[in-house]
Amino acid sequence: MLRSVRFSFLGLLMVSTPWNGFAGEAANGFRGPTGNGVWPGEAASIPAEASKALWRHKPEGFGWAAPVSGGGKVFLLAANSAKIPKPANFSGGVADMRSFLGGAKPPKAPHTWTLTALDTSNGKSLWTTQLFVGAPQIAHHPSNTYATETPVTLGKRVVCWVGSCGQLVCLDTESGNILWKKDLGVQARATGFGTGSSPAADGERVFVQCDNEKDSFVAAFSLNTGAELWRQKRQVKTSWSTPLVWKNAQRTELVLCGDSLVASYDPATGKELWRYTAIRGGFATSPSADQNLLLACKSDPTNSGQFVAIRAGHNGDLTPTKGAEAGPAIAWAKSGGGPGLGSPVLTKGRLFVANNNTLTCLDASTGQQIWKERLPGAKSVAASAWALGDSVSVLDESGKLFRVANEATFRLLGKSDFGDLHWSTPDLGTGKLLLRGVDELLCLPLQ
Repeated sequence: MLRSVRFSFLGLLMVSTPWNGFAGEAANGFRGPTGNGVWPGEAASIPAEASKALWRHKPEGFGWAAPVSGGGKVFLLAANSAKIPKPANFSGGVADMRSFLGGAKPPKAPHTWTLTALDTSNGKSLWTTQLFVGAPQIAHHPSNTYATETPVTLGKRVVCWVGSCGQLVCLDTESGNILWKKDLGVQARATGFGTGSSPAADGERVFVQCDNEKDSFVAAFSLNTGAELWRQKRQVKTSWSTPLVWKNAQRTELVLCGDSLVASYDPATGKELWRYTAIRGGFATSPSADQNLLLACKSDPTNSGQFVAIRAGHNGDLTPTKGAEAGPAIAWAKSGGGPGLGSPVLTKGRLFVANNNTLTCLDASTGQQIWKERLPGAKSVAASAWALGDSVSVLDESGKLFRVANEATFRLLGKSDFGDLHWSTPDLGTGKLLLRGVDELLCLPLQ
């Protein structure tokens, strides 16, 4: 295993009153401790530019995996190679698609996948562990990376699932030692876009959604030992959605969005609780939920994606009869206005959906549009939106961050510009904003 301390403290602490956010040992992974982009704490202002960073870290290699904080550390997954290309922005990726769809092949050069732990107080590298070395077996979209899945941390463990090399790895957060490791195999993804579904966890288990072109499944593993607890085959093709542990008013469920299927499973047994099949196509976005309602929104860069709002506490096939858009289990469903690549956020009765340079606010209980506004100067959005107190934030790929009020009319609270290329969703678990660009990780104060 590789150990190194790479970068020291690069910035001076700003003299300010810090925002006291989530700092506990609860599970934290893609889109935060709730898995739906809602962070505990009050609304806080964000610096206007990268020069206000408390510290910076430049990873070795690339990855769109979100930074994940826990136990005084920040965990960063990356893939590196002597010939690894920098991910393209949205327009660059689209420009390359003609040759890419014509038959892109995986690189022959070996890649090294690593997880690095940084000290949240100063950005110093505490340890780096080598997870896997080998040549990738599948290609990916020019804008994707080979380290796009966000780790999940719980207590003294952090788990990485890297679909591009088929490795599920659990590490000790203090030492970086590998506690257990599973080889789940590498499966082809549709049109060679690559992988992106992150693991999720509850108090005892870690869950992996592996929707692919040949042998799709969802499985649960013991967080303690890595033993496979259950596995369910899924009759679906490729999706890139991350499972959600939905702790609703009735029970706890594991909800997955897949190819023409939204389904719920019992986290303890893997038994399917319900399914909904009236949405067509694969998902890049992940579900959002509160105590009573789950929103599944199909991503579509052309703004034509579908929505469904599912009430908690139901079982069986929830798909309405032909022509119906609602029923006892379905609050509402509609087509059009769906998100781009980033997942929407459901907070305080409103659903916020970003697509290209537009942000739409919907009434979560009815699906009615409350407002729709262009974000001034925004580019394409790949990172998922997030909520903090009475504010909602959207980060575009050029590093422009827009903070808006969760109100019945559009109100822009602040705008920042951090530069770099951003497809990674930020982390707020340290009471600071951890922002991963293609070139560096920024730690910014929240005030």
